[in-house]
Amino acid sequence: MKQKIWYTYDDIHRVIKALAEKIQNSGVKYDAMIAIGGGGFIPARMLRCFLEIPIYAVTTAYYDSDNEGQVTEEVKKVQWLDPVPDALKGKNVLVVDEVDEVDDSRVTMEFCLTELQKEDFGTIAVAVLHEKIKAKVGKIPEGIPYFSGLTVEDWWINYPWDALDIDEHNQIGRAHV
Repeated sequence: MKQKIWYTYDDIHRVIKALAEKIQNSGVKYDAMIAIGGGGFIPARMLRCFLEIPIYAVTTAYYDSDNEGQVTEEVKKVQWLDPVPDALKGKNVLVVDEVDEVDDSRVTMEFCLTELQKEDFGTIAVAVLHEKIKAKVGKIPEGIPYFSGLTVEDWWINYPWDALDIDEHNQIGRAHV
């Protein structure tokens, strides 16, 4: 069984604040975020407090809903910026997700970035809460700035937004520190 770790909202807030500082100190002013659903929604919303830029969303499917836990042959667009809003054309965008990435393979991230590179953006960068230390199948396309809040072991991450009982989640999280 894979080792597990629990993060509280307080933990995540601190990571997001540090991540925002890395982004702000990069020398590039980002105009908007593109959150990869569903994992990127909450981190993007929290980043918005620090970066003060709008959030757009894309959603993909890589898991087979008929065979839980199994991946499909290819990533599919579920919700996309089609067409890209005029307000984003030529702008610098930050693609946001919780982990690099949920399936740890980086396949979905590579798909999203490759598709977004086909559009008329300025700089496209990536921001993730956690980057797991492990080999990944997918690649971040060359030249795309990459920001991670924390680099962590290849453990199962329990996020507070996935908790059914937040008090129990926080109690477990405090016990594992």
